[in-house]
Amino acid sequence: MEKIILRFLFLLFFWNASMCLLAQDQIEILQAEALEGKIIDEEEVRILTRNVIVRHEGMILYCDSAIQFEQSNRVDAYGNTRLVNEDGSVVTSTAMFYDGNSKMARAVGNVKLVDEGKTLTTEELDYNTISKVAYYSSGGRIVDSKNILTSQAGTYDTNSKIFYFKKNVVLIGKQDGERLETDDLTYNTVTEVAYFEGPTTITDEGGATLKSTSGVYDTKTKVSRFRGRPTVENEKYILTGDSLYYDDLNDEGIAIGNTQLTAKLDSVIINGEISQFWGDKNRSEVYGNVLARQISEEDTLFLMADTLVSISNEEENQNYLLAFHNARVFRTDMQAICDSLVYDRIDSVIYFYEDPVIWSSDNQMTADSVHALISNNKLKQLNLRQNSFVIELDTLLNYNQLKGKYLTAYFFDNQIKRINVDGNGESLYFVLEADTLLKGVNRAICSSMVFLFQNDNKLETITYIENVEAKFIPPHELEDPDKRLKDFVWREEEKPQREEFVIKPVGLNAQLE
Repeated sequence: MEKIILRFLFLLFFWNASMCLLAQDQIEILQAEALEGKIIDEEEVRILTRNVIVRHEGMILYCDSAIQFEQSNRVDAYGNTRLVNEDGSVVTSTAMFYDGNSKMARAVGNVKLVDEGKTLTTEELDYNTISKVAYYSSGGRIVDSKNILTSQAGTYDTNSKIFYFKKNVVLIGKQDGERLETDDLTYNTVTEVAYFEGPTTITDEGGATLKSTSGVYDTKTKVSRFRGRPTVENEKYILTGDSLYYDDLNDEGIAIGNTQLTAKLDSVIINGEISQFWGDKNRSEVYGNVLARQISEEDTLFLMADTLVSISNEEENQNYLLAFHNARVFRTDMQAICDSLVYDRIDSVIYFYEDPVIWSSDNQMTADSVHALISNNKLKQLNLRQNSFVIELDTLLNYNQLKGKYLTAYFFDNQIKRINVDGNGESLYFVLEADTLLKGVNRAICSSMVFLFQNDNKLETITYIENVEAKFIPPHELEDPDKRLKDFVWREEEKPQREEFVIKPVGLNAQLE
C-alpha cells in the first residue's frame, strides 16, 4: 500500500511539473480591452481586440487585434503589429503570425525590421525569435548609416549583424553613390565589409568599374580584394589578373598572375606576372616576363623585359616607358636588344643602354649607348655614342664595316640614306660588280666619313674627311685579317624575331594569341 501511495505522489509531482513547464511555454496575454472565446476548426480560441499585448519568452507582441490558439500555442495578430525582442530589435507589419512552439514569426505587409540603426523593409518576413535570424524572399531593402542595399532574397542575423543576400543584389553608398551589383553577397553591418561570390560589378562615382567573380569589398575604406580574373577600369587604365587589390580612394591597384595593364591614353598594352598602378602619380609598373605593345596603325612596337615602368604626367610633361633588364624590341623597321632602355613618348626617342645592339634591314649597329628617333611612327635617325660599330651583310655574305667614336644614321621610308662617322673613323667596304662579283676591298682610316646610299641600302658614295689613310685590296691579295676590323662581332643569332612577341610566352594572358 505504501508503494502505491509513493508512486501516486511521484506521478502527481511529475504531472504538476510538466504542467508548470507547459504553462511557461504558453503565449501569455498581457492586455486586451475586449476578449471573446470561440471554437475555430474544433480548437478553442480567444479573440482579442483593441490595444492587444501578448508575451512569450522575452518577446512582446503589440497589435490592434489578435486570435490566440491555446491548444496549438500560436497567435495571429492584425493591425499595427509590432514585435519587440529582448535584444532590442523590432519588427513591424500589417499582420503577424507567431508560433509559440517553433518560436517563428511570419510578418506580412509593409514589414520593417529595425536593429541598431539598420532598417530592413520587405513585404513578407520570417523571423526566428530563438536564433534571431530573419528571412525574406519577395524582395527587400536594407538601409544603414552608410549604404542602401536591395535584393530579391535575404537573411539577417541580428546576433552577428550579418546580412546574406541572393539574386539581383545592389549595394549603393549613400555619400558617394558607389554601386555594387551581384547575385550572392554577405554584408557585415558592423565592419561594413561585403563578401561576394559570382559575377559582380562595382562602379564608383567617377565611372571607374571593377568586375570580378569572387572577393571582399570594404565599403568604408573602398579597398577591394578580388579573385577569379577580376578587372578594374577607369579613364586611364584597364587592369586585370588572377587576383586583384584595388584602393579606390587612392586610385591604386595591383594585379597578380597573368596580368594585363592597358594604358588607354598611350595605346599601350602590357602583360606580365605582376602589374601595379598609382593613378594619382600617373605611374604603373609590371614585373616578370613583361611584354608590352604600343599599338598604332603604321607599326606596333613590341617590347620585352624583366620589369617595365610607365610614367605619364601631362602637368610635368613626362611620358616615359622604362624597361630593364634583358630588354628586347621589335618593330618592322628596327629590332634591338640591350640591358635597359627609356622610351620618351613625347619626343619619340628610344634610349638604349648597356651593350645595345640595333638591327635595321641588313645593318647591325652597336655602341656604348644608342638613341633612336621615331618620326610619324617610322625610324628617322639612330645616334650611336662611343665605340660605334656598324656591320652590313652584302649579297655575297661579306661584312661591310664602319667604326668611329660617334656615328649617326639617317633613314627615309625605313631605308638607310646616310651615315656620318665623327672621330676615329674606320671603314672596310667590299666592292662588288653587279652584286655578284667581288672586285676588292676598300679600307680607310680618317677623322670623319660620310656614306650616302641609294634605294635598297646600296652604297652610292663615300666621302673621307681629314687625315685619310686608304688602300684598295684586290681579291687575290685578301686574307682573313683584311676582312675584319678590330672588335668585329656578328650577333645575328641574338636578333629578336616577331614570333617571340606574337606567340604568348609562358605565364602571359591568352589575349595575346
